[in-house]
Amino acid sequence: MTDRFRAAMTRGPLLLDAAMGTRLVGEQGLRLADDDPALWNLSVPEVIAAIHRRDIAAGAEVLLTNTFGANRNWLSRFGRADEFATINRRAVELARREAGTNGFVVGSISPMAAEAPRSYREQAEVLVDAGVDGLLFETHRLDQAEVALGEVAPSSSVPLLVSLFAWPESPREAVCRLADRGASAVGLNCVVGMKSALRIAESLRQVTGLPLIVKPSVGFPGEVMASPASFAREAAALLALAPVMVGGCCGSNESHVAALRAAWYHGGTGR
Repeated sequence: MTDRFRAAMTRGPLLLDAAMGTRLVGEQGLRLADDDPALWNLSVPEVIAAIHRRDIAAGAEVLLTNTFGANRNWLSRFGRADEFATINRRAVELARREAGTNGFVVGSISPMAAEAPRSYREQAEVLVDAGVDGLLFETHRLDQAEVALGEVAPSSSVPLLVSLFAWPESPREAVCRLADRGASAVGLNCVVGMKSALRIAESLRQVTGLPLIVKPSVGFPGEVMASPASFAREAAALLALAPVMVGGCCGSNESHVAALRAAWYHGGTGR
């Protein structure tokens, strides 16, 4: 599957899934003060599977594992560090089952691992061994992403994707640094609004031919969310960035995925 994902990623476009954490908070009542989304892989796996299933039904081609905080260092805050491998393996199993034979599964790794860099390597090794098609270091700063790649790239057998929440206005040097350290794709997530995300992605396309990741937020719980229609309004501009992978971050749900999918079809991509 990894070779097939690598080929699909460089050909694009690929439709990513929507947010996991904010749906658990907004829809399921998860309390971040005393719980973590990754723990739900074991406590209520049926909820995680149902969210994956909704994204696939909406047209998502790539599911991110529910493992954003599933590194040993972060899980120690909940007294669950010794279960990190079990939690990651279960997350891959849940996503793989819903993705089916045609979909892809990418392991999500957060910058929380940067506090103990070895956590990057530990989590990556478990996710790869469990069968992910790639790894995504998401919501990172540039320095954190460089640490992550330094820990994982030397022994990785899968594509390494890097998604920052902030890019310099002139991103050429930053992109070169990430590519030199082993990044197979670069992009952004958690930037609020598709228009803002698109501007950043366009600046990245000017300096790299790598596949781009565009996964903006549509808002946060308690705020007015961007509508699925507005989220998909930039479909043509996104396709012009090919190869590109697009999905939704905080506040998004399967409706945003479906709207983008419909816009791509309507745009005559033949997808």
